[in-house]
Amino acid sequence: PRLRFFSHPLHGRSKTWRVSTSHLTHPRFDSWGYGEVTPNGVGLAYSIHPDSCMFCITALREHDWPERLSHLLEEALLEMQTLNVLDKAPTSRL
Repeated sequence: PRLRFFSHPLHGRSKTWRVSTSHLTHPRFDSWGYGEVTPNGVGLAYSIHPDSCMFCITALREHDWPERLSHLLEEALLEMQTLNVLDKAPTSRL
């Protein structure tokens, strides 16, 4: 008998990755991309540097959720930047 877990719709969805990521940080790479691995997914390449982060999000044109992902990613990174700046703020000497 087949376990109920394997017939649950969530199990089927979990076998497809809608967001495929790739990290590539090297001084000689200043422009690159990483394609989606499923038709309704996105490829998200990123590069982390000492003073900046670079992201490249690719998707098929027929999908609109990558734009929302891009907006939310930018929002989260700006919030982290603010927290980092606040952490480095001078402290009172009183």
